[in-house]
Amino acid sequence: MLYRIILVLALSLSLQAKISVVASTSDLADIAGQIGGKHVTTLSIARGSQDPHYVEVLPSYMIKVKRADMYLMVGMELDQWAEQIIDGSRNSDLRIVDCSADITPLEVPTRKVDASMGDIHPNGNPHYWLDPDNGKAIARTIAVHLKQIDPEHGETYDQNLLTFIESLTTLEKEWVERFSDLRGKRLIYYHNTWPYFNRYFGLEAVAFVEPNPGIMPTPTHLDHLIHLIQEQNIQVIAMEPYFSDKAPNYLTRKTGIVVVGLAQSVDARKGTETYQRMLTYNLEILQKAFTP
Repeated sequence: MLYRIILVLALSLSLQAKISVVASTSDLADIAGQIGGKHVTTLSIARGSQDPHYVEVLPSYMIKVKRADMYLMVGMELDQWAEQIIDGSRNSDLRIVDCSADITPLEVPTRKVDASMGDIHPNGNPHYWLDPDNGKAIARTIAVHLKQIDPEHGETYDQNLLTFIESLTTLEKEWVERFSDLRGKRLIYYHNTWPYFNRYFGLEAVAFVEPNPGIMPTPTHLDHLIHLIQEQNIQVIAMEPYFSDKAPNYLTRKTGIVVVGLAQSVDARKGTETYQRMLTYNLEILQKAFTP
């Protein structure tokens, strides 16, 4: 009798077990949570407000991945630190998913990359999730792998994928109506995080606070930006939360340019708790900045 009770309890726990998904970034974790619904648990190694290029590898991360069923990587060499975490977890059953698998990259270098060019990625700019069409591609990739790991709930994952895509399609119609005035706007970014976002929403980056990606601005470069702002009447600098605002504020004092904070990832700033909300937040911030 006791054996039967134990067997029933074990079977019940097994049926209730959730797929454990660990992601490099909060964006991938949020999308996975929306696709997996009640059948998955998700966590992100990098916080939304953290620079995803540079993450300190901690033993606690390896322990989390040791217990996981799936690991979601950004790929395109953005999160190479994740490889050390995965190796250290010694989880031979872990499914590793490169979420860039179905992405067409932008800004793939046409010549050999070297250190003098700064933080240039040989496979192209890796910030692809900031284009909502790429968000849909990420969701499809995650759904495929969830169904392979957990075919019993495949129909649920398909339905959640459809709901996710429909939510973005609905938002796209809203964005066209609300933010059409942003198309063609020219601005300065701190870091080259935004080419996919710009392409989709019709914005243009005229310069960057960094002279090269990952390189601190020099006095000479700041002087160049001052002349550029004044000559071309550039109105806005946009920056991520993990960079120092010292150089942007200096440019404001010299030119009066407006500095705004964008969210490059889910939970990077208050009010960006989901992938959909993060994209809308950035459009709202930029529209306000460009409104006289």
